[in-house]
Parts: sequence; structure tokens; C-alpha cells
Amino acid sequence: MDNIKLDFQKHIDAGRCNGAEWIINYKNKRYHEVIGFNDLNCENKLKKNSYYRIWSMTKPIIGFAAMQLIDKQFLSLDDTIDKYLPKFKNLKKLQSLNSKIDETKQVDNIPSIRQLLQHTAGFTYNSSNNFLAEAYENNKLFHSSSRSLEEEIDSISDLPLLYEPGSNWHYSISIDILARILEVVTKDKILNILKENIFFPLEMNETNFFISEDKNKHLVETFEYNSVKSKLTELNFDKRKLILYGYPSNNKNFSRGGHGLYSTAEDYIKFAKMLVDGKDKNAKPLINLETLKSIRTNSLSKNLFPIEITALNTIKDENYENDLDGYGWGLGFRVLMNNTPQNKYGVIGEFGWSGYAATYFLVDPINDLSAVLMMQILDADKNIKKDFYNNIFKSL
Repeated sequence: MDNIKLDFQKHIDAGRCNGAEWIINYKNKRYHEVIGFNDLNCENKLKKNSYYRIWSMTKPIIGFAAMQLIDKQFLSLDDTIDKYLPKFKNLKKLQSLNSKIDETKQVDNIPSIRQLLQHTAGFTYNSSNNFLAEAYENNKLFHSSSRSLEEEIDSISDLPLLYEPGSNWHYSISIDILARILEVVTKDKILNILKENIFFPLEMNETNFFISEDKNKHLVETFEYNSVKSKLTELNFDKRKLILYGYPSNNKNFSRGGHGLYSTAEDYIKFAKMLVDGKDKNAKPLINLETLKSIRTNSLSKNLFPIEITALNTIKDENYENDLDGYGWGLGFRVLMNNTPQNKYGVIGEFGWSGYAATYFLVDPINDLSAVLMMQILDADKNIKKDFYNNIFKSL
């Protein structure tokens, strides 16, 4: 923990980070630390159990809820999405990955629930570098803080897929579609599904799509890292950036699948710790053990590798590193398959995910280890997460 704190202090002193909070569970030991500030002027100290926009760390929670419902036979991994969302029956796809939005043909197969979890279904993100992503942006998909999840998903059904389902791995809005399917099969709102099946059993009382006004003062401010100037700055709301996505703190009706949840380090570590064996603190299983194993086992065929997330502003220069080098993809989580030059220390089978504003978590079931890192920095320097990760695994 001393090494981790020293590294964070170096990043703070260098202007790459303003503050961070982390919790590590290792067997029966628990370490919880916070360092730095909540602002750029270093006036307000960051406090433990602040609230964070966890962005894409919403996805593993939605994916886990889906697998719980598959266990209960509400749906099947091989169900196609049009079974629950009829508007997706007549899907088209771009003729190629580089085709324009009007250059389409009929899909051979409708995407399945499995492909939504795998990110092989054919959807994209508005920040990606393709013509479909540009169409997402022009249609302002997910930009609204007031439109319902149902309305957003209906809008997607009018657009083609980027590719034939199953033929590529491409990080996308597919978990938003999955969240809407869960609402359809349960005839309930996604928040209620999460509360009943995950939040209440794990006592994750501070995780929600909504935080009350009195808790807003504990919400950590979001900044971004300017790699050219090598310092943190205020947010830049450029077109095609995910920061344009709606993320209100005061709308009780707001919900999404790929982002939208607020959480604390204390709350999220409960979810991460549960993923070691699938049980709550009273040893009650939340999921079938075989299902849990399938979640954290690579599910992709060899032709889909290497997996990689790039955006419109990605620069592949001599300093570029693919964060997912050595990783496969399970059903909602990255899964470490091989150590690489930039990941020498991770334990094979380690899994987890991250969020747009530099939130991050990992689970190592072999060593009964789980860890959560909370920050609020867009385009954060990758060495911050790497130092955190390496310090953990080098210490085992």
C-alpha cells in the first residue's frame, strides 16, 4: 500500500492526477486509502466514500444481472434480440467496416444475447472512427438526460449494424440494448432488477442511477488529462466524445445499460469481492458457480483477436499501447489470457473492467483478490492504472 500511495503522489505532483481512492481485498485483509483532492486548485481534499460516475463499470453489473436471469431461465444466451425487441427484426449492416451509412445490405443473422455480452453483435459507439458512429452522433444517441432507455433503444433499431454479428469484436452500446431486454423479460425497470438481484443482497446501498441533492456535495468532479500540455484541465465537450452522453444526478427516471450508475469505492468492492465465488457475505450464492466461471472465461474465437478499443482521436504513435493486449473477453468482462511485455505481472484468469473517467476494478479468483480504483479523469494517463495494477500483482 505504501508503494501505491507513493506512485499516486508522484502522479499528483506531476499534474497527471488530482486525487484517487482505492480498496484492495486480499484473502482476509482489506486496504482502503484515499489521496489528493477533489478539485484542480488542490483546495478540497478527496474523502473516502465519495460518489463517482462509474461510466462503463455499469456494464459488468448489467451483464451479471443478465446471467442471473439466464440461470433462472428468463432468457437464453442464444436467443436473438428480436425475440424481445421486434423492431430489430429487419436489421441491415454496412457493406464493409468502411462503408457509408447508406451502403447497406441485409444481415445474415440477428444478433444474440451472447453477442451483446461479447461485444460482437455489430453495434458501435459515437466516439468510434466509422460512419455508423457518425450517424449515432448525428442522431444524438444517449445524449439526452431525460429520454427513456426504451426510447433510446428504439432509435438504434432504425440504424444498420457495423458488421455481420459474430464477425468482429467491437466495443459498443450493446449492453444498453441488453438492459432494455432485461426490462422486457421481467416487465420491470432495470434499476429494480439490479436492486432486487444485486444491490440489496450485497448491501450496495449507495449505488444508483440517481443520487439525492444532499449527496451531490460528495460527488467527485470530473476533469480530463491533456496529454499535449501534460496536465489536468476542465472538460472539453468536443463532438463525438462520450462526455456528451447524458449522466444526470437528479433524474429519478434515468437509466442506461452501458453507463449511468453512481457508486462508491465501498459499494463497488462488494460487487468485485462477490465475483471471486459468486456469494454474498453470508455465503449465499447470487449465481450458479458454473455460470460464474463462464462469465470470466474467454468466449471469443481466435479469429477475433487481438481485441482493442480505439476512438476517433486515437493516435497510434511510438508511445501507443493496446490496453487489451493479452486479454480475451468473457461474458461481460475482460479476461487475462497471456502475459505481455506491458503486462508482466498479472495472474492468468484475472478479470474485470474499467470506466471512461478512469475508474477500474479487477478480480483474481485464484488468489482471492479483488480491487477497485476510483478517479474521475477522462483520457487519464495509462501509467496511473498500470502502476496500481503492477503494485498489486508484484506484491503477491
